[in-house]
Amino acid sequence: MPLAPAALLPSGPAVRVAAVVVGVLLAVAATVGITLGLGAGVGAALGGLMVTVLALQRGPLWHPLALGVAVGVLAALATTLADAPLALGALTAASVGASAPVVLRYGPVAGIAPVVVAAAGTDAASIGPGGALAGVVLGAVAVPAALAALGLARADPSPLPPRTTWAYLAALAAGTGVAITVARALDLAHALWAVVALSAVLLPVRGETSARARRRVLGTVAGTLVGAVVASLIPGWAAAALAVAAAVGGVAWSVARDQIRGAAFTAATLVLLAGVTSTAGAWEAAAQRIGLTLAGVALAVLLALGLARLERIEERA
Repeated sequence: MPLAPAALLPSGPAVRVAAVVVGVLLAVAATVGITLGLGAGVGAALGGLMVTVLALQRGPLWHPLALGVAVGVLAALATTLADAPLALGALTAASVGASAPVVLRYGPVAGIAPVVVAAAGTDAASIGPGGALAGVVLGAVAVPAALAALGLARADPSPLPPRTTWAYLAALAAGTGVAITVARALDLAHALWAVVALSAVLLPVRGETSARARRRVLGTVAGTLVGAVVASLIPGWAAAALAVAAAVGGVAWSVARDQIRGAAFTAATLVLLAGVTSTAGAWEAAAQRIGLTLAGVALAVLLALGLARLERIEERA
């Protein structure tokens, strides 16, 4: 039985806000790309996407700017270390540490910071250090500034307890750092996909019921795997178009405060974007990308189980 439209999209106002947000992101990336070159445009898309959820929160603009500068510097370094797995893994993990002040204040709003750095050291390494730094910084400040000017930065921050936040950040840093290090050491062509999957699926679960936590994890896993399969079988331009549509859905559900559907659409967006630069139609490459996605999902689920166990221990103490 097909899903009703209401199961796929939230209310009209949330969809309209999401369309504006995604439109701003695309406009910023296109403007930077036209002005400073394609490499900087790619960097701006990564930086803007990294702060999209943060940009909808109430707060000073220097917060996303500071995050953009920190991650931009790490991304610039990553473009020069594509053949150094350990160094790339350390930079990817360091990006999680760089996002810690923002996550502590606003909640888990910058989970794709390691994706930005890992992308700069793998699929997007050709943009060079200058393009990575300028693009990420410009995207990270221009998107929040535009959304604030449009009056869309209205959500109140939802920080988690510090212990939960630090445990989540430690798990994300360790997981993404190890994933990209191992994948690059094995010289896998699509190493980024493991980091994308892990970052999409691993979210803190403090305060959720067991049933809700399971539904959210299943939603992100489903979104990740569906996105990976689709992106592996269609041309890059089609993956980009679907990524835009999925991004609208993810932002819309986030605005509607439905974390389960929002996480699923966001996960699909990330893996579809990862497929934009890949050549579709080669079954061997598709199998590798899907396999890395499964590996990233499995690692994320193991880490999430560890976080949940730690939470139960703390509650009994």
